[in-house]
Amino acid sequence: MKKGRYFKEELRRLILGYAIIPAAGFTLICTLVFLAVLLYGKKSGNEIHNAFVAAELERALMGYEEKLAALSGSDLLLTAGSDAAGRRLVFEEFYRMSGQLGYKAELYVFDGEKQVILSTRKEIPEYLSDREGVNWGLFGAMDKTPGETRVRLMEAWKGSDRDIAMGIAMMREGKTAGYLVFTINSSQLGPVLDRSDSQTIIADRFGRVYLSSNYNLVNSSNQVMKALKLAGRYLPHDKKMYLVSVHPAYHRMFLVYSVTDIQNIVVSLGLSSALIISALVLMTIWVLISTKKVTERETRDFYRLLHVMEMARDGNLETSLEIESENEFRIIADAYRETIASLKLQMENNRRMTELVAAAQNKQLESQFNPHFLFNTLENIRYMCLIQPETAGKMVFSLSNLLRYSLDGGRAEVTLEEDLEHLENYLMILKYRFNRRFSYVVDVEEPALTCRIPRLVLQPMIENSVKYGFGNQENLKVELKAYIHEDRLIMICRDDGIGMTPGVLCEIQALLEQEENNRRHSGLYNIHRRCRILYGRPYGVEIRSAEGLGTTLVVTLPVQREES
Repeated sequence: MKKGRYFKEELRRLILGYAIIPAAGFTLICTLVFLAVLLYGKKSGNEIHNAFVAAELERALMGYEEKLAALSGSDLLLTAGSDAAGRRLVFEEFYRMSGQLGYKAELYVFDGEKQVILSTRKEIPEYLSDREGVNWGLFGAMDKTPGETRVRLMEAWKGSDRDIAMGIAMMREGKTAGYLVFTINSSQLGPVLDRSDSQTIIADRFGRVYLSSNYNLVNSSNQVMKALKLAGRYLPHDKKMYLVSVHPAYHRMFLVYSVTDIQNIVVSLGLSSALIISALVLMTIWVLISTKKVTERETRDFYRLLHVMEMARDGNLETSLEIESENEFRIIADAYRETIASLKLQMENNRRMTELVAAAQNKQLESQFNPHFLFNTLENIRYMCLIQPETAGKMVFSLSNLLRYSLDGGRAEVTLEEDLEHLENYLMILKYRFNRRFSYVVDVEEPALTCRIPRLVLQPMIENSVKYGFGNQENLKVELKAYIHEDRLIMICRDDGIGMTPGVLCEIQALLEQEENNRRHSGLYNIHRRCRILYGRPYGVEIRSAEGLGTTLVVTLPVQREES
């Protein structure tokens, strides 16, 4: 029962852990990925727009700086006030340059006394009038560094606009001969800011705003708020969240701020996460409540299988197993019944195999070492003792080894090499008994020597040839061959004896296919039966013979190597 409860709880945890949680987690991840992609798109768009505005500002100011330096060297500027043709040429060149840059500017030319010589507007901005004084503002900067371009952010001549004023003091013969000034109104860059949903602020390095499409981050003094100056990539301000991109422009004198409101994305992220977590909690509670009956119903067949297996473990193989459902448990039950049936058959085969091995050993000793065989062998030994004592000793040694190997029942299988060593003792006794009348050839391939075979397989094969081969003929030659072919070990014993009559051959072949042996020819039958029980079909003994043409025995076994 403890195992049953554990399995049910484990099944419930599996349903929860591998179905509900992954589904909710996958949904949460997909939502987060979607919002992250959306946030990345906003961030990328914000940075691209910021870089674009900074690049346009840089291009405009650097272009006018180059034009300022180029025009300041022309003496035509200082005389254009009294020369209509010269004034027209100056204006044409200026407007051509403005057209190339794409942003309109105003031109002002002053003499050395800061009096207007030439201008594109009738009204002169207050920051260029003499009332501002000569020691500060744009004129003061130009006087401090004659011949160099000076830039200032100034209040425009109307409304809340501001101008970027660029000026240079024109030197002639070591003296200030005049001043050349370009002014670019903030309205010129307004269309650039409108190209994106991002809100952009252009300010100088002191925070004074030149142009802005955002009014939440600009204070009443028209300066960038401190929070924006100190912000990183994200800026929480006034209960909102902003993406921030900052890019310097024109010798780092100006900073371009681009901000994007991502409050909706942040709120969506929070709501989605809360919704998914709530759904996960509710689904978990529902699964814990509803899966108890489901797991009990679905594991009923499992417990039946478990009960039958426990009975089988205790030795009871007769317990019936009935599965009513038509699912995988039915297949398992059928496979279990087949396994039990196969196990019973195997157990019966093992029992019969044990009996056959014992019978084979006993019958082998009975047939080979019958009184006639021992009498002839001992008579030969006695005779050899008189004329060839050394040969007699060898026969006694071979007979002793033969008896010892035959009586050793420790292993049912040996290597082919081991059985060949035993066979040599038997062949030596036959050689001494029949002398020149008996000859043999053993041809075994090297790879076959390590193959495992049942004990006492080779000797009955030779014995069969001697038994049925000599007959009335004078000599007998036996050839034993073993090799491997297509994962099978083939052992062939061929003799040139008198062969068998068709009746004897049919009798032996019929005997090989029987389950019980109640007749003679026990040696070949035991070999064949043991091979069938150990390895199954198509392994075993095949016999071929004809009168006057000798007999051939073929034993086929699977290739099984001796384990080291």
